[in-house]
Amino acid sequence: MTGTARGRRTREDLVGAAAVIFDRDGFAGTTLETVCAEAEVTKGALYCHFPSKAALAAAVVERYCPLWWELAGRLSARHASPARVLVELTLEVARRVQHDPAYRASVRLPLHAELADQLAPAQFLGWLAVVRELLRRARRAGELREGVDVRTAAESTVAELAGTQLVTRAASADHDLVGRVRAMWRLRLPELVVPETVARLRFDPPVPERD
Repeated sequence: MTGTARGRRTREDLVGAAAVIFDRDGFAGTTLETVCAEAEVTKGALYCHFPSKAALAAAVVERYCPLWWELAGRLSARHASPARVLVELTLEVARRVQHDPAYRASVRLPLHAELADQLAPAQFLGWLAVVRELLRRARRAGELREGVDVRTAAESTVAELAGTQLVTRAASADHDLVGRVRAMWRLRLPELVVPETVARLRFDPPVPERD
């Protein structure tokens, strides 16, 4: 293994270890010593890649930034309905928050007070871009109700999803997030899409996407 490849491997090991520990211990409770022990690297090696714990947290969030676009692409190849893609995308994301510690950490870290100004804007703007694009496609497909403003609908949808995650975390430690997101859509969809589209959409538990 070359030095460059070894450096990439060390960085990936550190990001993976940090994600699990951030999820378990929270940002404040995580120490760089714990991350180094989990990744089996020295603290000097860590500082070659990350100058601070905040930089390490940013790398965890950055790893998952493309996920919404990737999932939207996969689901769009499978389903013709943009509204269905949007619903199934959010259900799959909720499933990952419930069951994938690394992804769950990437969602929670931008909400930490010390990190919010640095990480939250990029994360939420990324989510908004995906939802806005799917709503635009839904409009072109004749699925949106007359008078729905795409920008406003996208912003309120992301806000409601984020709020649902926060409430679920407080109420049940994320254990029923998929069910709560499904319930959110049952209430919200009739306001966004035409009745024929609502009737076609299903709210079954999502089939896990393969990475």
